[in-house]
Amino acid sequence: MKKQTSQKQFAAAISDSDSAANFLREDLNDLDHEESWVLYLNNCNRPLGKLMITVGSIAATIIDHRRIVKQALLCNATRIILFHNHPSGNPLPSKADITETEKLKKACDLFEISLLDHIIIAEDSFYSFADESRKSFR
Repeated sequence: MKKQTSQKQFAAAISDSDSAANFLREDLNDLDHEESWVLYLNNCNRPLGKLMITVGSIAATIIDHRRIVKQALLCNATRIILFHNHPSGNPLPSKADITETEKLKKACDLFEISLLDHIIIAEDSFYSFADESRKSFR
């Protein structure tokens, strides 16, 4: 897997949505378009790497399930966190965000990869599917 170089890759384990959001905030803040990224983790929630998956438009990006799972397998990740940004500043998920999250969870489950969260970054705030107890994370 091509790893994005970052000192944070060697940081402590990701313990909650705040630490996860802070891990990728710099990569996703102040963009005029949407991007999707994945943070790949080991069994102890220590980051193995992060990877930009897709670059989208001002209002949408594609979640490439096949690429996400393939990269997880290549770097021996057992857990992942999906991220994308909302340039509008509104962190609330769209219906498409919810649907794509559920599809990714099903794809990960086939390979015993845990989708720990899907975090939407928007300006100085974020939305965590795990924190909001979406049915796909129960």
